[in-house]
Amino acid sequence: MSAYDRFVEDAAIRLELGHRARWVIDVLQAWIATRPGGLEGLQQQFEDAGLAARFHSWRQPAQVPLPIVASELERALGAPTLAVIAQRSDMSPGAFRVVACQLLPGVVGLMSAAAVSQQAAPAAPPAPGAAFRRMAGVVPSHAMYGMALRSLLWMLAAATVLILTTLLLLKARTPLWTSQALSHDHTSRVVLQQDGMRLQVEGSLPNESDRRRLWSALKAVHGQQNLSGSIALDPRAEPPRWLDRLINDLPHLQGDGLRLEFDGPQLRIVTTGMADAQRLAISHRLRQDFPALQMQGLWGPGLAALARLPASAGSGERVAALNLTRLKFHMGSSELTGDSLETLDAVATALRQAPAGTRVEVAAHTDSHGDAHSNQQLSQQRADAVVKALQERGAPAAMLVPVGYGHDQPVADNRSDAGRAQNRRIAYQLLE
Repeated sequence: MSAYDRFVEDAAIRLELGHRARWVIDVLQAWIATRPGGLEGLQQQFEDAGLAARFHSWRQPAQVPLPIVASELERALGAPTLAVIAQRSDMSPGAFRVVACQLLPGVVGLMSAAAVSQQAAPAAPPAPGAAFRRMAGVVPSHAMYGMALRSLLWMLAAATVLILTTLLLLKARTPLWTSQALSHDHTSRVVLQQDGMRLQVEGSLPNESDRRRLWSALKAVHGQQNLSGSIALDPRAEPPRWLDRLINDLPHLQGDGLRLEFDGPQLRIVTTGMADAQRLAISHRLRQDFPALQMQGLWGPGLAALARLPASAGSGERVAALNLTRLKFHMGSSELTGDSLETLDAVATALRQAPAGTRVEVAAHTDSHGDAHSNQQLSQQRADAVVKALQERGAPAAMLVPVGYGHDQPVADNRSDAGRAQNRRIAYQLLE
């Protein structure tokens, strides 16, 4: 029994793959052999991932191969590549990662041994009698030339048929070793619903590594006994850019009745059953750490004041409530952050309901970082951006006057971070 057959038999029994063991091993070998650089290219990929010692141990027959875990394998090859090979192996991505960690060291060892054997193989001996014919000066006959020509023609015909057949097969199906980038058809989604001490979890993430990291963090914060639900694997989901920050913020995102729904670029928040101080703290944390997400359900003094405005409220009362709201911009630009969109909706609603003839100055202010001219230009651009956004939401165009004041009107000390944050603001003033 060859080393390859022994390896297949061992995989079939040890990993409980049965007759599928040979297929999975062949898929791995085909992928390695046809990727750019072959075995050497794969070694370079592992070295770039900081896993050089492991790969080198697999190529040394006298050395015990070092083990590898699923997260390391994903770091070296990438989740899309692993998903494609798993599909070719007729296995789920999660199961394939476990199997690949066990098989890849052996497959690399077999291919390394075969490469060494080919390099060490002696050159083929000359055909019997060839040297004698050369020494004797024997000249081939016309019949021999004819036989050689016919053989050459048959070989050319066979090669043509083989090439055409191969091309047809390649067009009919994608070869095993083709690495295709998975299209992202869905968004990653995580929903956390807290009820007392219990936390209900649901959603879907693109890979096992993300799922395990989140679940481990939830256990550390809430305890295994308080968790229920599950997170599904969806290899076609977009990678969640917010996951790392969510894991870091979990200790601060707690409270009876809290519901957070992360869904791709959107975040829906429910805090209505919580105390005002908790609602404010959680909304502040989410606005600070997830500015790129479009948020619904934020709470703060400004939104609360606008929600309490009676329909008969006058212009002065409305402008006073507007000045309790907070709009934010991306650093050094006039682009509003995603967490500001809900506030813009509320401000536009309050302005649409203002008495006829009301005119409001939308004033933008910056901190003192940078020169005066640049800050004045930036503040004007921000005031224009806010007015445009409010008009898109139905606020009357004739009501709003955008003005940029730069850093000339501070309300706090620019020498501290907190002071500069207060000075970066949008203010509203009722015009006569």
